[in-house]
Amino acid sequence: RILNAGETHTSVVYDNSLYFKFYRKPDRGINPDVEISHYLSEYAGFAHVPRFKGSVEWTAENGSIIFGMMQEMVENHSDAWTYILDRLDDHNERILSSTAHGMVNDLRGSITSGVHYDDLPEQARLLFEGQLIERIRLLGTRTAEMHIALSNAPDHTAFAPEPYSLHYQRSLYAGLQTLVRGTFQNLAGKLNALPPEMQAEAREVLEMKNEILTTFKNIYRKKIEVDKIRIHGDYQLNKVLFTGRDFVITDFEGDPYRSYSEKRLKRSALRDVAGMVRSLHQAAFASLFLDNQIRQEDIKRLIPFAEQWYHYMSGLFVSSYLEKAAGKKFIPADREDLNVLMTTFLLEKAIYELNRELDTRPEWVIIPLRGIKSILRKEELELAMV
Repeated sequence: RILNAGETHTSVVYDNSLYFKFYRKPDRGINPDVEISHYLSEYAGFAHVPRFKGSVEWTAENGSIIFGMMQEMVENHSDAWTYILDRLDDHNERILSSTAHGMVNDLRGSITSGVHYDDLPEQARLLFEGQLIERIRLLGTRTAEMHIALSNAPDHTAFAPEPYSLHYQRSLYAGLQTLVRGTFQNLAGKLNALPPEMQAEAREVLEMKNEILTTFKNIYRKKIEVDKIRIHGDYQLNKVLFTGRDFVITDFEGDPYRSYSEKRLKRSALRDVAGMVRSLHQAAFASLFLDNQIRQEDIKRLIPFAEQWYHYMSGLFVSSYLEKAAGKKFIPADREDLNVLMTTFLLEKAIYELNRELDTRPEWVIIPLRGIKSILRKEELELAMV
């Protein structure tokens, strides 16, 4: 049977035991999805990816093309996006059906450096599902284990870690400048087409352009002692399967707008962490926008609770990740360096989302707009703490 087509591939399931991905836009060269899936499954022995079974490859004088990959079918309840949205629907219903749940005004901990269970205020502990907290932490652990597996191949050239350099850090800033310039031109050009209630927030973000560029300059202020490794590259909730007890990570194709050679470049593991954090933010708001049962006036009441949920769930994910990855060279030992990288990649991802939503889903622009403002506010708090 043929499953719903993804953005870059069509999937076929055979007898509920094998899963075949047919790439609709194949290219010459090494396919990163096949390369990483094969490496994690067969070389690294990482148990939380679908088992690699083989690929269909056409070889010619001017290079080979992989048309598809066969993997073991993983029994699952849904992807993590669907699972999280179900939990958020219950979360929102509990808030709307009771007047007992008050807002926590003082958010404890930090998304960039993590939130521990002991940091949760009593109101938040009563509101959040204990089982969901444990599963969010498990997702952080599995993410760290994936990066440990991807970094543990010093003799495998394609996966051998490489150190950061000041030259590389300056090149990162140049790319961030280009992203900001293009996104803010797009935002200014489409400002009047946005829903009226979003225009004020959009103007507020436009005025933050210099503050954003100043924040990004921290990426090359000093050499950051950290390694680059191969990463997932497009890590978000819909790339993870939920089995009912655990998580299985899939789809290592990377950013669909990058070439194979770009996708195979080594980058900071914290880019994947930032991608999942941003996905949790999207889920928190999608639970409001996609639920036809929630009245417009109730959405306004729920938004502060959605921000609170995002802060603590993201922080729990990050703290679990950092605990498991502690001592690994792909995580900076210096707290300030960790904050710089996390803030940079979170902000980069939010700006990238803003540009994409402007072109595809203007009604969702509010999510990255608020993400950008939230990240900058937390950056100020982190710097004050350091």
